Amino acid sequence: MKKNLLLTGLVVLACTLAFQVRAGDVSQKVLKSFRETFPKAEQVSWQEYSDNYVVNFVAVGLHETITYDKEGNFISSTRYLTEENLPTNILFRLKKKYPALKVFGVTEITTEANVEYYLKMEDDQHWVTIKADDGGMLQIVEKFEKIK
Repeated sequence: MKKNLLLTGLVVLACTLAFQVRAGDVSQKVLKSFRETFPKAEQVSWQEYSDNYVVNFVAVGLHETITYDKEGNFISSTRYLTEENLPTNILFRLKKKYPALKVFGVTEITTEANVEYYLKMEDDQHWVTIKADDGGMLQIVEKFEKIK
């Protein structure tokens, strides 16, 4: 089992390194779009795929991943937030509807069409994932019992 897990990890690492590119190899349109939007980005790493570029970086203390098409147009982004970074309307509804749950982590997924938040929450017995849209609608998408 440990050998399979180690082998899988090595394969994933090798694939990631194989697709990683230097900023100098990224399309100038994509680099321009990124640098104009995130001039203070740190820990920047790029991956190139057949029809897009993906950049991982840290900005304002938050980890973010953005996907651009080959012309430098935004496709989607993923940010890893804390409870304090949530919009007020979502935080208010969350505390009102699920007062016993504590926020463990937040993933924000943005596309041209919408923004969604996936909140990993917990209490003493459960892990719960709640999906919230930018309008504040909340929906439980998974719930697991904690192993004791």
